[in-house]
Amino acid sequence: MMTSAIEQIRLRFTEFMLKPASATPLAILRITVGFTLLLQAFMVSSIIFKIFSSSGYIQGELAQALNNPYLPQIAHLQYLLSPFGANETFCILLVCFSYVIGLFLLIAGWQTRLMSFLVWLLHWILMNSAQSTNYGVDHYAHIFLFYFIWVPCGSAWSIDAWKKGDLNPPSSTARIGLRVLQLHLCISYLMSGIEKAQGIQWWNGELLWRALTLPVYRQFDMSWLAYWPRLSMIAGWGSLFLELGYCVLIWPKLTRKIWVAGIIGMHLGIFIFLGLHLFGLFMIFLTACLFGLSAEDSLLIDRVSSK
Repeated sequence: MMTSAIEQIRLRFTEFMLKPASATPLAILRITVGFTLLLQAFMVSSIIFKIFSSSGYIQGELAQALNNPYLPQIAHLQYLLSPFGANETFCILLVCFSYVIGLFLLIAGWQTRLMSFLVWLLHWILMNSAQSTNYGVDHYAHIFLFYFIWVPCGSAWSIDAWKKGDLNPPSSTARIGLRVLQLHLCISYLMSGIEKAQGIQWWNGELLWRALTLPVYRQFDMSWLAYWPRLSMIAGWGSLFLELGYCVLIWPKLTRKIWVAGIIGMHLGIFIFLGLHLFGLFMIFLTACLFGLSAEDSLLIDRVSSK
């Protein structure tokens, strides 16, 4: 009896982690992440020297104190290339242009693993060169760019797949890659929900009220919420419920669509009402691609499984 139960668990775990899956969700995630980072690059293109140069927004000893000297950054590249006459301006342009070109090639799916590594490395250099400007979207992008090096996100919707001439056959590698990214996202929401739940501000609505009315985030006049405090309170409860329940209720088919819609709605609210456009867009793409798209292709999967 015990042996039978253990065998059932083993079979279910094997199917969960290794059953051949389509790489399409990973490929679409690669494209949407690349698109979001290209949009970010376009938005900051006019101020790159103010962000990254030694005479920009943050200068001198303050810049040195905020940036970790042991991590790769543009200043290190300048030091290496200075014997060849390269100045700071040249190095900033070299890294930024290489990053943008790498993003285009990553989206296109040309030499996908190599481009994933190069974009990840250049993104890391840019993050380290202006650490005080980093926020949620930068950290999530850095993590998922690293995953792209290892998961088969170039096996579909890519030049690499087109050159091979295959039909994106399902594979166990795609399933493992998808599960790792899904589990990472589940843990991320769970930890976020636990951290928020430990303070009173998410329970009494104070945090949402402050966020919606602070000048740095305010997009609309939300002062009327002072007369309806329960709305902020209910919205805070809803956010906690979505984040704490994500790691469990995103998996069953019965609740998956509800949770995908709820998370997309929450981040759409962040996009609209807090002005965190890139972060909201990025998080919408993560859940929509990893849980909103099907990795199943019954005809091809049956064909692969029967071999």
